[in-house]
Amino acid sequence: MEEKTINIMDLVMLAWRKLWILVIATVVCAVAAFGYCKFFLTPSYSATSSIVVTNGAVITSYAETTDKISGSDISASLYLADTVVDILNTPDIYIELADELGEDDFQSLRGGFSVARRSENTLFIDITYSSTDAVKAKEIVNVFADVACDYIPSFIPSARANVASTAIGAAQTYPRTTMTTAVVGVLGAAVTYVVLFIIESMNRSIKGEEDFANSFDVPLLGSVPDFENVEASGYRKYKSRGGYGNGY
Repeated sequence: MEEKTINIMDLVMLAWRKLWILVIATVVCAVAAFGYCKFFLTPSYSATSSIVVTNGAVITSYAETTDKISGSDISASLYLADTVVDILNTPDIYIELADELGEDDFQSLRGGFSVARRSENTLFIDITYSSTDAVKAKEIVNVFADVACDYIPSFIPSARANVASTAIGAAQTYPRTTMTTAVVGVLGAAVTYVVLFIIESMNRSIKGEEDFANSFDVPLLGSVPDFENVEASGYRKYKSRGGYGNGY
């Protein structure tokens, strides 16, 4: 008996024959993942506000005007932005924020913040705060932006900072229920298919003429019909009409 070769059609036909099992596995895994994310995991929300920082020669508000803005002023402001990011990651500003919010533990506040430049070629600095409370996340990040705008000039007198945008809401960042449900559903179907394939590969029984021809390197002369299912051939229909019982 030769080793069976597996082609794409064999894999497709296996999936088609066991489609109902694959569908059930997908649905069960997806529902389980959705329920776990929805009822067992604590969601986390993030809110983002932005500030813009300049070296003092660049316009930072409509109320301020300058006749000329040189390239060196822009370059100085871009270099300043990196320094400001470092300043906004120091403990002192979070102590001020805790006092502003009436909080005692500034370290827990600090752990929820992420401060970074929007890109290397921009003056905008994005401040993100994450919390299990969406309303709290929005309120705290907006207060921090205001505190930062006052704190930065006190740290670097030549710098000026303005709030560019405030957070108007908080987006859920964990868990990603929709994505997790879809991924787990697909993985459930894939794992189920692998198990079915292994079971099918271990089954050495001959399932028909084509399977016999693929398994043995000998010619097939004929096959014995399945008399258990000969109903459709008309033999039993003829017998039921009394053909054999009447001497024919």
